[in-house]
Amino acid sequence: MLKIAREEDHYRVELFQVNRLNTLFSELVKKQLIDLVEQPGSSVLFNLQDIRFIDSAGFDVLREVAHRARESGSRFQLCNVSDDVRELLVLTQLEECFELVSCNQTREKILMVLD
Repeated sequence: MLKIAREEDHYRVELFQVNRLNTLFSELVKKQLIDLVEQPGSSVLFNLQDIRFIDSAGFDVLREVAHRARESGSRFQLCNVSDDVRELLVLTQLEECFELVSCNQTREKILMVLD
């Protein structure tokens, strides 16, 4: 469900085999992302490429992780945000809370896969 890969100077985190970030697994995602962003100076890309829906628990996780990253002097970015999720960000007035970028597939060294 959660894949964490080390690429050159940053971590790339993705959800796989799911198309939602919701209450069912938001705490697992939160713990893993916070562990990464609390490493001072780290850079974390959370790839939302296949995610089509995020509920309030999922948005709470993303806000908390972004906040912790700022406190730790780390960088947290959302990449490959779908049109559906972008629309949810606008509707919930959260688009300004996150740094949104696009990113390509690259060679990666997978550190951990959590199911």
